[in-house]
Amino acid sequence: MKIKLYFGTVLLFVLLSTQLYSQGIYLNFGSGYSLCAAPKLTQDKNHISNSDGVYLTDDYKLVKGSGSFGKGIQVNASIGYMFNSNIGAELGIGYLIGSKTTDTYKYTYQSTFSEIKSSMSGNMIRLSPALKITKTFGNIKPYMRTGLVIGVAPKLTEKHKSEMSTFAYSIIETQTEYTGGIALGFSGSLGADYSITDKIGIFAEFSVINQSWAPKKSKYTKYLDNGTDQLPVMNTSAKETEYFESFYTDIQNPDHSSPLKQLKQYYPFSSVGLNFGLHLNL
Repeated sequence: MKIKLYFGTVLLFVLLSTQLYSQGIYLNFGSGYSLCAAPKLTQDKNHISNSDGVYLTDDYKLVKGSGSFGKGIQVNASIGYMFNSNIGAELGIGYLIGSKTTDTYKYTYQSTFSEIKSSMSGNMIRLSPALKITKTFGNIKPYMRTGLVIGVAPKLTEKHKSEMSTFAYSIIETQTEYTGGIALGFSGSLGADYSITDKIGIFAEFSVINQSWAPKKSKYTKYLDNGTDQLPVMNTSAKETEYFESFYTDIQNPDHSSPLKQLKQYYPFSSVGLNFGLHLNL
């Protein structure tokens, strides 16, 4: 319902702009690649044992994580209106295809072996209302753009594969999807339009996005234990989770027919990157 409302707002904006300001309208179509900004911190656990295997100690340290889930490819389209030769307003819509972040954990001690491989990736639709300031120098129009970023239908996909050899060898594979909520943030860009003709041009820009997101729920979409699907026999609280700012839970009488409750956790989607594309004056 929320997605339909956002797209309805975009369509209404386009129609009204076309009818009222048809002489100042422009369109942009482009894509680019962004690197992570404001990376998360993760805890790395190193296991060390002496040569004869008599004892085992754990060494903990904090290390920079694999970064922001805003890293990846983004495809964009936008419609704008110039109020005069220097100031305009723009509404963009884009789709983020996030790159995977990966972690590997290994543990070996005598006959015990364990290896866990995990990965996470995110994607979302981004709406970007912004103010644009530009200046003309012949065929080149440098500009600055700043505004909001509204992430619609955000999703994180987390995959785990663990191999363990203790009393018996086992492989567990899981996939979890995090969804719900809206990802709010801010954006800024510095770029330039180059006019090929009066109607057609190209642009290049450097952009920065500051954004984070807290999902409302998560659930297992895959749980294999040595190749056997465990989802049909798992209760709801074991495979689904809902996230809250605060909540009350009955520890002595848990409700296994309802999703597990946990506190919200924010995931970074900030990025810095370059975008290139086509500029059309209508």
